[in-house]
Amino acid sequence: MVFAGANAPLSTGLDAVVRTGWLSESEIHGLLTYLNQVAFLNLKDYYEPRPKPADAPTAFISVYLTKVKTVRVYAPSHESTPLPFSDALKRILQTLPSDAQTFTPGDGYLQATDAGPLANFTAKDNLTDWQISNVRLAGAANGITVSGSTYAQIVALRADKPTAGLFREGEHVYRVRFEPKLPRAVYLTDALGMILNAPREFDGRIFEIVGYYRGWNLYGEARGNPVTRSDWTIADDGGAMYVTGATVRGLDPGARADAWNVVRLSAKVVYVRLGTSYLEARRVENLTPESPTPQAQPSPAATATPAGIASADAALAAVQARFPDMAKIKKAVPGTIGATTDIKIFDRGEGWEIAFVEGWGDCFAGCINNRYFYFSVRKDGRITKVGEYARIYNETTNSFQTSGVPMWGVPR
Repeated sequence: MVFAGANAPLSTGLDAVVRTGWLSESEIHGLLTYLNQVAFLNLKDYYEPRPKPADAPTAFISVYLTKVKTVRVYAPSHESTPLPFSDALKRILQTLPSDAQTFTPGDGYLQATDAGPLANFTAKDNLTDWQISNVRLAGAANGITVSGSTYAQIVALRADKPTAGLFREGEHVYRVRFEPKLPRAVYLTDALGMILNAPREFDGRIFEIVGYYRGWNLYGEARGNPVTRSDWTIADDGGAMYVTGATVRGLDPGARADAWNVVRLSAKVVYVRLGTSYLEARRVENLTPESPTPQAQPSPAATATPAGIASADAALAAVQARFPDMAKIKKAVPGTIGATTDIKIFDRGEGWEIAFVEGWGDCFAGCINNRYFYFSVRKDGRITKVGEYARIYNETTNSFQTSGVPMWGVPR
């Protein structure tokens, strides 16, 4: 979690103290269960009072399950706000990690949009001179990361001119967006919303888009249908669209685990009359750093630990140590609604058989898609991966695709 504390002085570059911490898995499942209890998923996508008040904030909650469910409420403090939304927002805001720490940013994201030549502006426009000599606004159109003394200078300039919106550099004026970089913050473009609202106007235009890789539209964010079976989806802060013509190496379009990789895409807008426009990829780059590569293991499927294994918990820990991908799979909390992972352990006397379960897609109803990984652990320390099984729904063919063989009655 990243959340706001007390007000902060402008000299910090923030308007509030930033605190960070982790919620436990049971707390997260508790939140999802509560959202289900208050019928959050039955709400409409957008609410606003009538008559619509001016200059009110918008609150939104997004939940990623089978599909993304986002509910936005304009003027959330108004009496017309649906009670399930108010209750859900209150519950989320009151759920804070007990180990929270204060975070101090040291770098940030700067983006400058050309507002036109200086001759088009007058003294009434209240222009501010750009005083950071080692950063040119003309070169920040696609966004740049600043740190160290440059970050400190920009923060000082914004603190000195907190209401400045237009900056002058040479004979041009720029609108500047500057955001201190918070933990796990991802700086996405918002171009897709603009394209979706006027696809015909942008037909043939080339855009640089930074967004999440959503594979085969895993959260149902993109409208319409893909052009080919290999098409994938990108989602930025403005919306989501299908991409054709190039894929992202190393990412599985059917795996939700890959759906939070950030990619940079250069693509041409293709307008489809009476249909859904799409993006024709020119270049794509995965911006998410790769996880550290685990040390190579001996080639035989069975490996042994130096000492014996005495309990089921030790067997589980040994498998997760040998196979790092299994470490992300946790046991489901008893009574949990919507659990996406689980672990089944069977005591066989001479050792244990362990099945790891990973699911996604309408998990409140039992998960549409599932993968299973099977391991055999002996008390003498031998660990063997004995199989895998997958059952995944393909929207294109409207059918389930299976691979491997189920074992030990998992799944039933």
